Amino acid sequence: MARIRKGAGKVAPQFLEDDPSTGYLPGRRWPIVRYGLVTLLASAILVFAIEWIVRGDFSGTVAFFLQPFKPGWTTIIVFALVLIGLDAVLGRSHQSLMIVAPLTLALAFVGHQKSHYLGDPLYPTDFLYSRQIMALMPLLVRERPLTAVAIAIAIVAGLSLLVYGWRLWRRKVPILSRKGRLARLTLTVPLLAFFVSIMDYATFSWTRDRLQIIPIMWDQKENYASNGFALAFALNVPMAHVSAPAGYSDKAIAAIARPDVTASVPDEKPDIIVVMSESFWDPTKLPGVTITPDPIPNVRALRSGYMFSPEFGGMTANIEFEALTGFSNAFLPAGSIPYQQYVRTPTPSLATFLKSEGYRARAIHPGTNWFWNRGAVYADFGFSDFRSEE
Repeated sequence: MARIRKGAGKVAPQFLEDDPSTGYLPGRRWPIVRYGLVTLLASAILVFAIEWIVRGDFSGTVAFFLQPFKPGWTTIIVFALVLIGLDAVLGRSHQSLMIVAPLTLALAFVGHQKSHYLGDPLYPTDFLYSRQIMALMPLLVRERPLTAVAIAIAIVAGLSLLVYGWRLWRRKVPILSRKGRLARLTLTVPLLAFFVSIMDYATFSWTRDRLQIIPIMWDQKENYASNGFALAFALNVPMAHVSAPAGYSDKAIAAIARPDVTASVPDEKPDIIVVMSESFWDPTKLPGVTITPDPIPNVRALRSGYMFSPEFGGMTANIEFEALTGFSNAFLPAGSIPYQQYVRTPTPSLATFLKSEGYRARAIHPGTNWFWNRGAVYADFGFSDFRSEE
C-alpha cells in the first residue's frame, strides 16, 4: 500500500483581504487607514534612501526634506500613489515594493557613481548606450577582478533574495479583493495621470509651482539637487525628444540670405589629416604650474592656435560631433548624445564638404564600429570608407 506523506498535495491557501477569518489586516479595525499609513511610511523611507545614496550626504538629505521650498514630500506622495497602483495590478498589498525599491535604489547608485566620476547626473538618455557600458565590462574584469567578482556576487545574491521574497510574499499575503483593487486604481490612475500632465518643463503649471517643483533645465546639477533625483530624472524624460522650432521649414532655411564670401583655393590640394586624441592636452596651460622641459616641443613648434574641448573625462562622441559638423551641442537637451539619438539621415559634415571639393573622405578608429554607433553615423556624415577594429 502506498504511503501518503502528511501535507503532500496541499495547495497554498489563497485568502481574500475582506475575509476577517484570516486575521489579515483588512479584517481588523481601520484597514484602509493602516494600509495607507504603512504605504506612506514605506515611500518616505524609500525616497530618503534614494536621496541619501545619490547625494552621499546624510545631513544634506535631511535638509532636503526639512526645507519647505523643496519637493521632498511631493516625491513621497507620488511614490505612495505608484505603490498603491502597482499593488492593485499585482494583486497583493505592498508587493509593489519588491519591484520599485530594487529598481529605484539601483538607479540611485548608478546616478551617484556617474556624478562621482563624470560630474554629471544620470539622465534617461544614458540608457540609450547601455551596449557600450556592457562592452566595457571585460575591461573592468581585467583591471579590477576583485571588484568585478564582488559585483557579480552582489547581483546574484540580490536577485536570489528578490525571487525568494517574491514567492514567500505571494504564499503568505492574501489576495486583494476585486473591490479593493478597483478602489486603488480609481484613486491612483487619475492622480498619476494628472501629475504626468504637469511635468512638461516647457509649459507653465500653477499646480507644479505649488508643489515646489521648479524645473531648472539649464543647470542640471542644481535641478537634481533642488528637485531630488526622482523628479529631476522624470523632468528629463521629455528632453529625449527635440522638437523643431516654430517656423522651421526647408523654405525658411532657403530664404536666409547668404553672405558674399570670396575664397581662393590652391590648384594643388594638399592631403588633410585630422587626428583627434582624447587623452592629448597641453599641461603647461594649467594655472600656476611650470613644467620643464617642454613635454610637447614638436607640437608646439608646428601648431597654430588652440582648440578647447567641450567635454572632459568622456563623451568622445560629442566632441567628434561638434568637430566634424560644426554644430553645437549647446542647443540640445542636457545629456544628449547626437550619435545615438539624432543622426539618422545624411548630415552635412567636414567629410561631405571635402568630397564636394574632390577629396575622398576616409575614417579610421581603433575601436569597434558599433561603439557610439560610429558605423552608421560615419556613413551619414559622408565618409567613403570606415576602418575600425573589425
